[in-house]
Amino acid sequence: MGERGWLHIAIGVSAAMCLAMGFGRFSYTIMVPLLVQRGELTEFEAWYVGASNLCGFIVGVLITEQVRRRWNVPLILRTLIFISVAALAASAYEAGFWWLAIWRGVLGLAVGIIMVLGLAITTAVTPIAFRSLATSLIFAGVGLGIFLSGFTIPLVASNGNLIPWLGITGLGVGAAGLAIWGWRNLEDVKCFFNSNHTKTEFSRAWIMLLLAHACFAIGLVPHTIYWVDFIARELGLGLNVAGDHWGVVGVCSLMGPAVAFILARQVGTAWALVLLFGILAVGISAPGFQTNASVLLISSMTFGAQPGVSALIAARARDVGCLNVLPLLMRQLILINGIAAAIAGVCLPVLFEQSETYRSLFWLAGGFMGLGAALSVPWNSFLRST
Repeated sequence: MGERGWLHIAIGVSAAMCLAMGFGRFSYTIMVPLLVQRGELTEFEAWYVGASNLCGFIVGVLITEQVRRRWNVPLILRTLIFISVAALAASAYEAGFWWLAIWRGVLGLAVGIIMVLGLAITTAVTPIAFRSLATSLIFAGVGLGIFLSGFTIPLVASNGNLIPWLGITGLGVGAAGLAIWGWRNLEDVKCFFNSNHTKTEFSRAWIMLLLAHACFAIGLVPHTIYWVDFIARELGLGLNVAGDHWGVVGVCSLMGPAVAFILARQVGTAWALVLLFGILAVGISAPGFQTNASVLLISSMTFGAQPGVSALIAARARDVGCLNVLPLLMRQLILINGIAAAIAGVCLPVLFEQSETYRSLFWLAGGFMGLGAALSVPWNSFLRST
């Protein structure tokens, strides 16, 4: 691997995340109003199609180790790229709830495996001085996928549901090509995975971080699945306005990791995490109280910046965990995130049916973000300093 090999791999993982998560998960958010308005799904079914993606993500994280032991890692990643493109293309076929739920689940499974293996490989091959840059690049790929889907789908939405899905699939093919290019010199990476450690000691700080990450996952679900539908249909502003907001989410997703890095340099990783959790709590809950243009814009911006929290949680894991089992700790973080998000994805539709508005979901999501802020406070150092 050459001197810049780590950068090529990081670009490949970023493109894969753009495909499997940016297009695979988040393009569905902007498709929801179209699917409901045109009778392909009911509102209740739309929730559970979104939840199927989150459940698939859990399965992907759980089986990653078994898959890695059985097959060559570069082969796994390249195969998942092609599966992701195929799943996007299959989503264009209008065959009802179960068909769409199955393929969204397949995309979730793919992104679960790609995230675990991609982060582990990138961390292993990247020099310490460039690891923050590499992880920021990976999460920026998700933001790029959100931005492009928010820009593309409203442009072709008047042509039915088929054309928007095929448009996203076309973008996915481009991302797949970039991923394959980035991994063109990917060597055998088995040596990058330490299989000698199968368990860790759960310190109080680590448990608090896991719980904070669970709160983070739950707090993101309403915006992840229904933010566009809330703006387009419940507020009656239309898909073009909702698409503009989704584009704002994408731009802020690109900037979020950089902002988090700068903030961490100023106040430390732990307090930067607390501060961003607090900002998310305010921004995500705000539409539950007020829906003027400024509030909607602020909410889109704060939700979009959430990859910065993901980057800080990963950095915090290095602070409170044992370095020789860091890959195992990262799997635990990703798994708790997926489980919490899937539970929220299954349970929140019941609350929506009772209230018949998304506002109550935003209140609840903001509350979980506030709880995440409290759990993220480094209480030991705080009490010592006071």
